[in-house]
Amino acid sequence: MPRTKAAIICLCVLLIGGLNLAAQEARLGGPVSGFIFDSAMRSIRPILGLPGASYLGEALVADLDWASIAPSGEVALAAKEGRLYALRGLGAEQAWAEIEGALGVADRAAWSADGAAAVISSQGRLQVLRNLREEPLAGAAVELPGRVSALALEASGGCAVAGVKSAAQGGLYLACPDAPVRLLAAMGEPAAVVLARGGRHLLAAERAGSRLLEIQNFREAATVMPFAEMPGTSWDPVGLAIGSDHRLLFVAHRSEKRVDTFDLETRTLVGQMGVDWEPMLAEPLAVKSVFLLKSTGGEGEPLLVLDAGREPAVYFVPAGRAE
Repeated sequence: MPRTKAAIICLCVLLIGGLNLAAQEARLGGPVSGFIFDSAMRSIRPILGLPGASYLGEALVADLDWASIAPSGEVALAAKEGRLYALRGLGAEQAWAEIEGALGVADRAAWSADGAAAVISSQGRLQVLRNLREEPLAGAAVELPGRVSALALEASGGCAVAGVKSAAQGGLYLACPDAPVRLLAAMGEPAAVVLARGGRHLLAAERAGSRLLEIQNFREAATVMPFAEMPGTSWDPVGLAIGSDHRLLFVAHRSEKRVDTFDLETRTLVGQMGVDWEPMLAEPLAVKSVFLLKSTGGEGEPLLVLDAGREPAVYFVPAGRAE
């Protein structure tokens, strides 16, 4: 059962499983649980730590207009002076490769499971970038009928799903190579979307309509159905995450400062966790089943991370080295 209150302790990086710790220690001087883009400092920074003490490290790459880092930490997208690059080797011996034909500075990104592909959006356009760990290739840009408010990419890097905010044409759209863009479900203001049930289905949260939907077999018949009844009227989702054993769905809420937990089989609310700062997103980090809920914000505010493992909890990571 999820804890009812956020744990006010630093992220214990003994949980690290998906990242090569030996390699990261050699390059950064300690274990690494993930990387974030610090928009205020215009830099990519690592989350460093030891059991009982973790903190946000110094900038590894600076003077960036925008960046997004693959969950594995092996590659990042970095925008600088109007150009977009695939950046490999964040700790040392960095390798930059300009992505010809890319949209440039993006406003949102989502990654494939292996980090070899990503989908970005920019001013109502969508583009899939492939082969990012070798020689990056930019796919054709796709026009959408509004601002992109949510993104997801298939594990293989094939089709992308975009949530579009629009009073007239808002909804979830499917964009696949060599196929026209297709509307999956009408939604006025999609807030978050995540792949579920082996990547065959989608779960999507709508802010304005206070809805949580499941889109089954979205590549084929795309059956749309309600997922669960909402807990009251306080509904301000900013991110969705699937737990480590694929039994639980986590919904992060901004203004309510909480994380709801739903059972994927029974479609019922089974827990709520209060947090001390507003969540902003739910993006996977290098640690298996750990998600970034809040990046850097106001002065002195820490990061928030969700451990979606067997004993779900929310932790904070100080924005600087602990004294």
